[in-house]
Amino acid sequence: MYALSNILHFFFCKISIIPLSSLHSFLKYVILEKNKLSEVHMKNIGRYFLPILLAFSMVGCSTFNPNNSEEEPKPVDLNMNINYPLPTSFPKGNGEAIKVVLLLGQSNASGCSIVEYLQMTAEPEDYQRYEKGYDNILINYCIDDHAFTSNGEFVPVDLTCGSGNGFFGPEVGMADVLSKNSTEKILILKYTMSGYGLNIHWLKYGERGSIYNACQAFLSTYLTYLTAQNYQPSLRAVCWMQGESDTATKNADKYYTNQCAFASYLREDFSAYAPSTGIYFIDAGISSSPYCEPGYPTVNQAKEKFSTLSPLNIYFSTIEMGLTTLKEPYYEPDLGHYDALCEIALGQRFGEELLKIF
Repeated sequence: MYALSNILHFFFCKISIIPLSSLHSFLKYVILEKNKLSEVHMKNIGRYFLPILLAFSMVGCSTFNPNNSEEEPKPVDLNMNINYPLPTSFPKGNGEAIKVVLLLGQSNASGCSIVEYLQMTAEPEDYQRYEKGYDNILINYCIDDHAFTSNGEFVPVDLTCGSGNGFFGPEVGMADVLSKNSTEKILILKYTMSGYGLNIHWLKYGERGSIYNACQAFLSTYLTYLTAQNYQPSLRAVCWMQGESDTATKNADKYYTNQCAFASYLREDFSAYAPSTGIYFIDAGISSSPYCEPGYPTVNQAKEKFSTLSPLNIYFSTIEMGLTTLKEPYYEPDLGHYDALCEIALGQRFGEELLKIF
């Protein structure tokens, strides 16, 4: 399973963010990268090559949004798994309110930053805190359509909640900030799809698409469960880290309209769990990575424009924060995903914005 976990991470977090236009591109990528990949990884790529071929055939090469395409993007209907197991060990409540935060998006929300590099670059006392985890900040996660999950359980946030063994996401920085300021129990529901865009995957011609519907089913399952367990779930905010796969020009041009629709659907569909103040939408800008060319300025401008529509919409620029994708791994920087300390900083910024509204 460890080998399968690694190859799934390679597929979802390494390959999916690259604008592949064909199976030929995938083969070329593996050939070019073979000298930089370990022998074990190459053997695993060979072992799971047929499933990868099948994945290409099922979702189609257009899934990866080649940035140089001149064709009008067409929505992709994905066969999503909407079966979500219920928790087996979550205690019953006494009618109390419990704060819930959504963490949604693609691979930088999934968590493709490397634990090994975090251990090397973080202050020792900080790393010990991240590794130990946070007993009062619990997460229930489903990454890449059940590729990595908490099996329906609410588990303490730590360094094991990312997209595979040895990878972590922004939930760690979020929990680090929140736990320092409160001992109350806070729940994170994390649903992410690495390498998939808002325009043709989450939405379909501006309406709810296959990923949105699967995400809605995930969130509804556990919010309904919390109510049945005698809690009053209070959905305070959506933390949204997405947009890298919408940087093809024709996708980027639609981002503002799509984000308006997306946020409105979430607020409409989960209005029963909204506090009197409403549901906040906290939106992180995307990086200026080469993988985000040419449309990252358009996507970020759309995000910023959306934030001006309501006090409930909050935007921050990861570029202005100085978050980088240029350093790790040292032997071959993964230009699509944030370096370890930057992923922590991304989560901490989400946490700081959450503190302002709690």
